[in-house]
Amino acid sequence: MKILSLCGSIRDGSSSELLLRAFRSVLPSGTEWSPVDLKSLPYFDPSCQFSNVPALVTEIRREAFLADYIVIATPEYAHGIPGILKNALEWLICEETMKKKVVLFIVSPSGGEYVLQYLTETLRTMDLLPSDELTMVINNARNQLSADGTVDPDLKNSLIELSKRLL
Repeated sequence: MKILSLCGSIRDGSSSELLLRAFRSVLPSGTEWSPVDLKSLPYFDPSCQFSNVPALVTEIRREAFLADYIVIATPEYAHGIPGILKNALEWLICEETMKKKVVLFIVSPSGGEYVLQYLTETLRTMDLLPSDELTMVINNARNQLSADGTVDPDLKNSLIELSKRLL
């Protein structure tokens, strides 16, 4: 199984980053995990969406094409998607990524309902396939995850159950 991952928070040690690490740790051995460094992407330019595409974007699109799943973990910023994540998603709009299943983690102390609704609509507009079965909203993640890799047992069990829904 091959996964392309996007972390909506660029802060070192963010809850979203810790959650992605925790999820990766419960996936079957041999799973290929390709993280996207959102900070390295140029600002989206629609004039370069299909021609004169930056080399880095071409590589990420290729990784997305080869992936079985796109995994996104994100916080909610001002009731919406962090700008850096939206930028990455805009670059991913191309035929190669259509109809990819999305595993979605919303990491929010406030409930995350706004970003969940907004992000789900954005992904569907892009012809990606988010679903309730592959979506988790994690409240108070800071109390359930730590930088040393410790994961609350209930959260770890939930991640294991979600991982069983993949391929």
